[in-house]
Amino acid sequence: MRVFGALIFLLIISPAFAFVAGADGPVLFQEALENGKSTLNCDTSPDTAEDEIMLLVWYKDNESIYSYDARVGTEWCNIGFNASGRVIANMSSNPTTLTISALRDDDQALYHCRVEFLLSPTRNIGVNLTVIVLPSEPFFLDELGNTVTNKTRPYYEGDTLVLTCLVIGGRPPPKITWYSGDTLVDATYSVSDIPNVRQNELYLPLTRDNADTLSCRASNTHLVKPLKANLQIELYLPANNVSIEWIQGNANGNIRSGDTVIVQCIANGSHPIPDITWFLNNKSLSHHNQTWNENLQAVTSRIIITPTRADNNATLKCVAKNPVMPTGRNSKSAAVSLNVTFGPVVHVTRFEDEKNDVIELDILILKCNVEANPPASKIFWYYNDKEIKEDGIRGIRVSSNDLIIDEVRRSDSGQYSCAARNNVGETKSGPINISVFYPPACTKSSVILKKEILICNVKSLPPPDTYFWHINQADYDAQHLTTGSNILSLEQVAGPFSDSLNVSCEADNGIASQDKSCNRIISIGHLKPKQPQQCDLAFEYKEFQIRCLPVENASYYELSLWRLSTTNTSLVLEQKRSLEVGNSLALMQNEEPWLVRGELGLLKAGDEAGAAACNRYGCSAALLLRPTDGLLSAAMPPWWKFFMVKDIGISIGVLLLVVMFVCSTMLAVRLARRSRTKPVPVIQVLQLDDVTRDYLSRTSDIHGIPSCSLRSNSSDYSDDGDSPTFADCHCPRIQQDWIPPPDVTLTLQRESAV
Repeated sequence: MRVFGALIFLLIISPAFAFVAGADGPVLFQEALENGKSTLNCDTSPDTAEDEIMLLVWYKDNESIYSYDARVGTEWCNIGFNASGRVIANMSSNPTTLTISALRDDDQALYHCRVEFLLSPTRNIGVNLTVIVLPSEPFFLDELGNTVTNKTRPYYEGDTLVLTCLVIGGRPPPKITWYSGDTLVDATYSVSDIPNVRQNELYLPLTRDNADTLSCRASNTHLVKPLKANLQIELYLPANNVSIEWIQGNANGNIRSGDTVIVQCIANGSHPIPDITWFLNNKSLSHHNQTWNENLQAVTSRIIITPTRADNNATLKCVAKNPVMPTGRNSKSAAVSLNVTFGPVVHVTRFEDEKNDVIELDILILKCNVEANPPASKIFWYYNDKEIKEDGIRGIRVSSNDLIIDEVRRSDSGQYSCAARNNVGETKSGPINISVFYPPACTKSSVILKKEILICNVKSLPPPDTYFWHINQADYDAQHLTTGSNILSLEQVAGPFSDSLNVSCEADNGIASQDKSCNRIISIGHLKPKQPQQCDLAFEYKEFQIRCLPVENASYYELSLWRLSTTNTSLVLEQKRSLEVGNSLALMQNEEPWLVRGELGLLKAGDEAGAAACNRYGCSAALLLRPTDGLLSAAMPPWWKFFMVKDIGISIGVLLLVVMFVCSTMLAVRLARRSRTKPVPVIQVLQLDDVTRDYLSRTSDIHGIPSCSLRSNSSDYSDDGDSPTFADCHCPRIQQDWIPPPDVTLTLQRESAV
């Protein structure tokens, strides 16, 4: 009855006494996150030890949601509020707690607990619970209203960044702030035109200092950290500092020519990583490396070069160029000037760049051109590697960088060089070859003949380019020829030739003509070919032929035929003709070439054939050959040649044809008569059966009688008209104990006519 009364009191009477915050008891303020949980505390400890709790009731905005009756130890909970069992009470703790999980938006209310004691007055404690609804994650829009995620579009230094940070929902309304790194840059948030959306629009001039990560933060409670969205600013920056450092090879600002030096270029502050390019006097250099230091945000490039004297005072430049920035804003450079020291570089030239030749007795001036860093302190002159000293008698003077010879001689031709010295070293120039020109003059062997070439030997400088020849020989007009070299082929000289020539020559080299000509008498008899030594006679192709091995230096051959006179007392020239080597036939005999062959016709006993080798200088003595008896006999025609005469051969052929016709006619008549008197013989072959064949094979007596044969009597063939039958075949008499043969079966195998 006591429990029932308490329930009646709670459900009917207590709503009439609504809890008034601040009047009926203290009020606590408490916050919790949506979908989170909140624990409400209620002090249920009695004021005295004799007192005790009788009843505990929790209200939400004066609507009871939970009760505990300590008198009977029973609990009650509002089913509509605790449909999912999200309310848990702990009555054993002090103070007692009521935990509400899975908080919803409508769980925000004024909660209070009412405690009834046995002795003490009623106690009321209020809890104002605020359920925090977090806003959405911040997101970004650019000035065109496009969504921006993770990274902005590229900007250049000095551009103004325009971005809007927005959040949706949230209770209470969130605050929106902008940070660059950890620095607050804007907190002027506002309400968007879109319902339930708040925003903060940022206008930020971009510099190298504020190019850090940009973030937007939204917060409406202290229970959790502000919601944060980061955005990387894609800010393109050129290098702000470029410097060149010497790593190796530079001593007090000086670089020695030919030494290897290492140079380093450092570029800081560029984004993205710049490209380092090296230039030497505006000429790009390659083969360098490049590294990036993330901590220092610097790129380092090293290059190895070997400067030469040509690089003295050259400018070495390092350029750091941002590849994504527009021209004019994308690069920064540093440059140094090279001081390259080197030993003297010298070379010799003629005065006013004249040619390296001089005419005898003219003046010669040579200049020693010197390039050195530092400048040369002394200069030396050399002739054929011997140092030249001043000589007043010969007119040799040394003046500063010049060498002067007043009257040059042909003996002064040779190599001239100079040397220069500075504190780096001493260098000697390459030689210059000076030629002293003089007119032609005959040498000791002025004119010579080599094979068929006349050679005019003179000395001059420069060598002659024109030669004048004069050829004189007996009984022939003098010849005057001009050549461009010192040789004259005898083929250019008109013939016929005598045994010797009177030759003279003069040369001209463009400096002056030859004062005295070169003369000599030349013998040319040795240019005639030698007599043929290997010749023979042969009878081929119905005539005699002479064949000879060719003779050196022979261009044609003379063949002659000598016959006995009518008195047989002397030889008379029958015929003589020339045979060109190029028109002769070539034969092979015993693997040796016979390159000269001529036809002689028919020879008689006593005749002789001659062969002489000739060229344009004359002919040799003739070699005479006489045919042997064997050759003369071989030249006579054989007996059967009689039948090869045309008229006799035709007569014999006609006679043979007549004889063959008569014989064939007689044979045909005889064969025709025989075919009408005799029948065609027919042979019948009979086949024995197996039994008879076996019997005959075992009877040796029958085998040995060859005169007894089996011939069919059905044929009409007979040699003399009386053909014996099978019964007429005479065989020897057979012994009394002879066993008669078995029945014979004859089968006609084939029949043929003979």
